[in-house]
Amino acid sequence: MAASNERKRRRQAGVTLVELLVVMIVLSIVTTMIISGWISLQSSYAHSVNENDARSTARYALNYASGELRAAQPLSLTTPAQSPFTVAQPMEVDYYSSHDQPGTAADGSGIANLRLTRIYLDTTTGTLYWQRDTNNNGSWDSSDQKVVLASNVVNNSTPNPTVTPATSYTAIFTYGYLDTNGNLATTDTVATANLGTIVSVTVRIMVAASPSHTTTPADLQATVSVRNAPGG
Repeated sequence: MAASNERKRRRQAGVTLVELLVVMIVLSIVTTMIISGWISLQSSYAHSVNENDARSTARYALNYASGELRAAQPLSLTTPAQSPFTVAQPMEVDYYSSHDQPGTAADGSGIANLRLTRIYLDTTTGTLYWQRDTNNNGSWDSSDQKVVLASNVVNNSTPNPTVTPATSYTAIFTYGYLDTNGNLATTDTVATANLGTIVSVTVRIMVAASPSHTTTPADLQATVSVRNAPGG
């Protein structure tokens, strides 16, 4: 009888198939949870890095554009003040500047060194460029100096309901100008005949953290007073 009971205990001491299946299921669930958590952490980290990069890009482009516009000056310093601008549109501003040109005086002057310059958004690629008429031929061509200020700029595809009337875009450049009554007004487009009324430029740059996902873009702006502005 004792020997029979001992054999039964030995047979019962093994792991049953059901127990093994339960262990495998539990391990599978735990492993899935660990992998999912790791992927989520990786995705969160990557998103944070992209957001920081977008803000850094926007800040760099904003500082660059602001410095350039602050140094803009007209071809002539006669009275009444002349405009440094030749184009004033929502996604492009063209102006004359001797900024960083060889031979420019410390105060930024140096009419002989003035070059036509522009900052504009390529709306097909979302790339913001700075370009200077390096060869001074009065036109934009492949030999001109050209620098990328920011990629993934989404101003052109971001509606702006805060202006009247609302627009399907958010202007990179908004211009403060003096109307016919001498009052300060704002617009994102100034006709060629009225360029001399511009007194300030607000630069707003919106850079997407991830072009393939809908996220809140880095959104920075600054206002620059125009040199030789009317009434200045």
